Amino acid sequence: MTWIKKHLYFLPVFLYLPAMFNYFSSDDWFHLRISQISTFSEFLNFFSFHHTSQSAAFYRPLPTQVFFFIFQNTFGLIVWPYYLFVLFCFGFSLYLVYKFALTFFKSEEKSILAAIIYGISVSNFTRVYFLSAFQEVSLVIFSILCLLSYKKSKFKSLILFILALMSKETAIVIPAIILLLNFKTILKSVKVFLPFVFTSLIYLYLRFFIFGVVEGDSYLWNFSPVKATNTLLWYTLWSFGAPELLVDYIGNGFKPIPRLFSDYPYWWQAIFTLLFGTLISFALLATNKIRKIDKTLLKSISIFLITLSPVLFLPHHKFTLELGLPLVGFSLAIAWLLPQKGSVLKTIFISFFVILNISMNYLTFTRHYSVNRSKISKSVVNFLNENYHQYPTESYFEFINDSGDYGEEWGQSKQIAQTLSNSDFFKVYYKDPSLKVYYEDNEEDRPDNQKPINLSSKQFIH
Repeated sequence: MTWIKKHLYFLPVFLYLPAMFNYFSSDDWFHLRISQISTFSEFLNFFSFHHTSQSAAFYRPLPTQVFFFIFQNTFGLIVWPYYLFVLFCFGFSLYLVYKFALTFFKSEEKSILAAIIYGISVSNFTRVYFLSAFQEVSLVIFSILCLLSYKKSKFKSLILFILALMSKETAIVIPAIILLLNFKTILKSVKVFLPFVFTSLIYLYLRFFIFGVVEGDSYLWNFSPVKATNTLLWYTLWSFGAPELLVDYIGNGFKPIPRLFSDYPYWWQAIFTLLFGTLISFALLATNKIRKIDKTLLKSISIFLITLSPVLFLPHHKFTLELGLPLVGFSLAIAWLLPQKGSVLKTIFISFFVILNISMNYLTFTRHYSVNRSKISKSVVNFLNENYHQYPTESYFEFINDSGDYGEEWGQSKQIAQTLSNSDFFKVYYKDPSLKVYYEDNEEDRPDNQKPINLSSKQFIH
């Protein structure tokens, strides 16, 4: 096998090269703000389970506070190095998926195929295009490294498990996967597995009883089997290549609502045709191999379900970025399903899968908030560079609604507020944590001793 053929799994990285032209947006500005520190004690606050000025809503210090701290101090607001690093890490994660697949298949071709399936998935879009979602890439890297290291070095594997927990809470399921993959050896010597159990218990205590739980309408637990099945179905469809936006256009009984056809008059046919073609060809492939089901497939499906379990009972918190780890199990299952030798059905499935995911990648690029909001952020930066390089004294900025009717929920200035994370952008740009800006859609008291500088929201919205 030639070097190029052996490393084909790196090809999907080129699909996401346009991310290099993206800018900061939304939560990026919040993370940039809390990572603007000047003392070592503030750096240590990144890792504290007690809430400080450097704490975020979630405990993910490595890929959020530390990541933004290092790159902000090195590159400031020059954004392309941030995205270049994310793309490099994404490429490394594909290599790890390949290495992990090798432990399952002992086959170069199937392992390469699993990594390509993983990399080409449109569900990667948010993980690459939104810097604040870097924790998903970091989670995958440390989780797979942990799993790959377990047999050779339990200590190294434990350290990597802790680093995965510092990347994202859902890493808590890793011991369950270790148990799944090493059940017989762990059964013979349980004590080697106990450090992972104790670490998990300590982390759960610190995370839920010291750091606390996240509150909000989208973080409401629902253990209804019906709701969980619906959530599982959506994550499965997204794994195959359905665009994330589709969930907003499907009503009860999985029936499309009329707005889908008006919002996407040309795309809806392509979405359903390609998705149905992918699912039908998959079903035919699965039918042909139904009698050949083995432990490899069952373990692959189990990895998919175990890694989904932390979000399976959050029906109002369904997002494709959550598929970082579950997609590993999905890719292994698909690679297992595809016959070793070429066949017409295999070609049909791969063709549908590739075309669906690449076309949905383009559709997502044209509509995704990470792209659109980054354009707004860049427009505001350009405006300030030209007009307000220094913050005006005895005044305050207010973004006003000056054209169109975006509705009560999403007025123009509210869109700007979401993009700039309210005042966080200005605190970062002017390096002043005390700054406060206002938005017409946000009802709050304005300062009496300062003059308003009204900024047109229209000029920044693309």
